[in-house]
Amino acid sequence: MKKTILLSILAVAVTAGCTSSETRKRASGNFDYLEVTEAQMLKVPDDLKRPPLSNRYELPEAQSPHKILGSDVLIDSPRLVLPLVNGSHVEEGSEKATVLFDQIDDSKPLDTTIWDTVLGYLEVNNIAVESFDRENNTLVTDWVISRKNIDSSWYEFNEEVTEQARKFKLTVDVAPHGRTAKLNVENVAFVDENGDSQLANISPFELRENEVNFLNYIIQEYDFGIRLAQNERIALIRDGFQSELGFNPDGDAAFVVDAAYENAWPRLLLVLRKMGFDVIDLDQSSGLMFLKYNGEDRPWYSGIFSDEKLDLDKVNYRLLVQAVGDKTAVTFKDSDNKAFEVKQATNLFTVFSEYMAEENLDI
Repeated sequence: MKKTILLSILAVAVTAGCTSSETRKRASGNFDYLEVTEAQMLKVPDDLKRPPLSNRYELPEAQSPHKILGSDVLIDSPRLVLPLVNGSHVEEGSEKATVLFDQIDDSKPLDTTIWDTVLGYLEVNNIAVESFDRENNTLVTDWVISRKNIDSSWYEFNEEVTEQARKFKLTVDVAPHGRTAKLNVENVAFVDENGDSQLANISPFELRENEVNFLNYIIQEYDFGIRLAQNERIALIRDGFQSELGFNPDGDAAFVVDAAYENAWPRLLLVLRKMGFDVIDLDQSSGLMFLKYNGEDRPWYSGIFSDEKLDLDKVNYRLLVQAVGDKTAVTFKDSDNKAFEVKQATNLFTVFSEYMAEENLDI
């Protein structure tokens, strides 16, 4: 009995060892249909009338130059483009290795962001650039070397590695409005492990796999870059900014924050809440906030150690936020859109600057 079980286990192991990962990707079984020849036309004697013929079930000629028959038929799932980046998506029904990006960061043009990502990925992975036409938004890589282990039987302990080389052409197509761009990857050259050029002989399935895999690596790099930039920006905003009394571009008394507009804006939302303002409405594109003052959000014991408080009526106010170079001007106004006088702004500045500079500000 034990001997029978042992032999069964060995038989299963040998069978599994004979099935490679490459074999499992392809159709298997009976391929007798490859030996079938076309049937001859019906022969009708001369003295009989030929019946009407129909081409209803006639199979069209294959459009692909590749004869994909028998074991050449791949049965595993095709490679899919993975639009991991916020604002990215794929074209429905497209067979190309293409992804579309929407503009998320307005600090620089979308095509510049894409090319910075591509060049960064190539540099990190030591992939040289054969040509780069920035004006026409096209780039051709140098040889991209891939290494693959050759499948061996389960009882063989040595592993053989083969090397293949590919070149890719990347194209960026920017929409006329500049807010969406399409990145396409095309495999333009392929050399097998024997050093022979085989691009013309690659099946459409393998060609798509090559292109989509390379594109997905770039998408991952794009996503990593966005998340890294967001984390750095969040850390910068939480650390706080210094500010000083000054004037806005219109000459009104204002608080000049030592931060770029896109960083000062979200920080202001935290500061205003701590100062006791509720934001009723806001429009970041125009730099306007509509506020209501409800009283400063300070602990009950803070008045024991400090006399600082806001001398403001609990009514509605307005806030004008303006970019001034690499700094930001914040102007407090009353409900009639009249800017605070210098004295009134000065009385407000101490509390404002304290919260604006406070690290890890929490609401």
